[in-house]
Amino acid sequence: MRQRIACGLIVGALSVISVLVALLLSDAMAPGRVPPMLAFWGACGAGTLLISGLAMLEQRGAQALPQPFRG
Repeated sequence: MRQRIACGLIVGALSVISVLVALLLSDAMAPGRVPPMLAFWGACGAGTLLISGLAMLEQRGAQALPQPFRG
């Protein structure tokens, strides 16, 4: 279940980044449609989603790895 949430966060982040790139590319043709601060905060939010998703996957992976035998 946790892995699905992590993958959802990562997919959401990549979707936000794709939408931002599309908006900024279309804004190059008609400047002024996308406020720069909106793009900045959108990128910050996407980065947060991406880092959260990757951290959840990393935490999941650390629990699944076998521990070496010491003895």
